[in-house]
Amino acid sequence: MSGGLRDCQRRRLVECAKKSFAVGGYYTTSISEIAHQAGVARSTFYQYFDNKAHLFQSILDSFLQDLQDAIRPINLGHGASAPLVQIKSNLTRVLDLVLQERELTQILLHNAGALDSTVENRLSAFYGQVAEMIEHSLTLGMSMNLVRPCNARLMSYAIIGAIKEVVHQLTSTTRPQPTVEELMRELLEFGTIGILANPRASLVRNSPQAG
Repeated sequence: MSGGLRDCQRRRLVECAKKSFAVGGYYTTSISEIAHQAGVARSTFYQYFDNKAHLFQSILDSFLQDLQDAIRPINLGHGASAPLVQIKSNLTRVLDLVLQERELTQILLHNAGALDSTVENRLSAFYGQVAEMIEHSLTLGMSMNLVRPCNARLMSYAIIGAIKEVVHQLTSTTRPQPTVEELMRELLEFGTIGILANPRASLVRNSPQAG
């Protein structure tokens, strides 16, 4: 069998598995179903993967690696773009990826609780790595007076949570989708200036006291 045919068969198995997992769930999707959708014999499946868990782990590892590659540390070296421009580029790359990989994003955000402990641990480790990168960026921003004094770790979780929920809702609906540019702009503006017409105002400080 030629290398090109092997690559094509493996790619079809992966794409059909992502669609089947997203529609029917991980546990109810069978190897026979994946092979049938890919147009190959069940025995062919085992030329590429040991079992269904191996297939899913391969898909997840590839996706998380792509996400990690999309998030680049802020570079303050000579000739580097402004930090905010680099943050915009990071966010745009991430949103492009997760919206292109709609089926896999649905699995990870909508059905994460149904996945096995190995997958959950892998996801937790990934989110922890992203949180550390965001925390480092925020701490750097504070040292440059670009970011207000804050609990950088807490804010990193808030940023991840906001992005996850927005993507979750967008991949759950058939309503018209915003462009990646619009999505990036709204998320970035929400993260930098919030929702107040006057960013210097404080709802906490100026709100009337209860009772």
